Amino acid sequence: EVEEMLSQASSQMFESKRLQCGWQLPMRGLVELDSTLSVHLEEEGVVLSLELREIAQQRKADREVHQADLTHANKELLRNLAHEIKNPLGGVRGAAQLLDRELPSDELREYTQVIIKEADRLQGLVDQMLAPHRRLRVMESVNIHEVCERVRSLMLAEFPSGLVIKRDYDISIPDLRGDREQLIQVVLNVVRNAAEALTGEGEIVLCSRIARQVTISKKRCRLALDLHVIDNGPGIPEELRERVFYPLVSGRPQGHGLGLTLAQSYVHQHGGLIDVESRPGRTDFLIRIPIESGGVTS
Repeated sequence: EVEEMLSQASSQMFESKRLQCGWQLPMRGLVELDSTLSVHLEEEGVVLSLELREIAQQRKADREVHQADLTHANKELLRNLAHEIKNPLGGVRGAAQLLDRELPSDELREYTQVIIKEADRLQGLVDQMLAPHRRLRVMESVNIHEVCERVRSLMLAEFPSGLVIKRDYDISIPDLRGDREQLIQVVLNVVRNAAEALTGEGEIVLCSRIARQVTISKKRCRLALDLHVIDNGPGIPEELRERVFYPLVSGRPQGHGLGLTLAQSYVHQHGGLIDVESRPGRTDFLIRIPIESGGVTS
């Protein structure tokens, strides 16, 4: 089809033509390509230019741009939602405290204590939603494996039986510049999400690799960290996969749907991306962050 398009270009004049086709490559097999043929008139004659772009890479780039837009929308939604909840929540808690003092029996006061405790729990969620906009980031040199080891120790303490967290580190990865506490929270939220999804004796793998010459949100990056959090759980339900980073979306009845949203927000603040591939028996969260001076966005 491409040969036919080139043949037509030699006998017909047109500005450009576009074609999707498959090319057989020696090392990769059949690859889907988006081909654009342009015809230009120059002094020396007709000049043909053929641009080939792998469709999978284009789709990935489009997904990264969409994710960046989604992150911005999520941040605004979280901020507005937190402010809308904060004031009424304080009123509910205060009224419950006043009622608690007036009730004649401990049995009745148990109900007001439930209200107060739930109000405190919701206040904690509100603080999490507002945290990215309140706290100033502290930028420093961060070893990602120290971050992973901190998270690993926290999670093994939280899930003392049945959880296995393996490491597959590339120890040659250089330090990146970032906010240590935010990066710990990113990895912690993703690992906790994986651990809570596991049934029985589950396994999580923390895998670090170097990525070279990659594009993140239309910006070319010479060197980046790829941190994979892989679990062998049931996988993310198909109807949730496209919305897994949306706020208040969770596949568990007890989940509040904020952990992955906050993780995405923190990663985006570091100029990176977070993505997921999931099927039954394997879910792989990819955290990709630039390792270079000036790689962090405000």
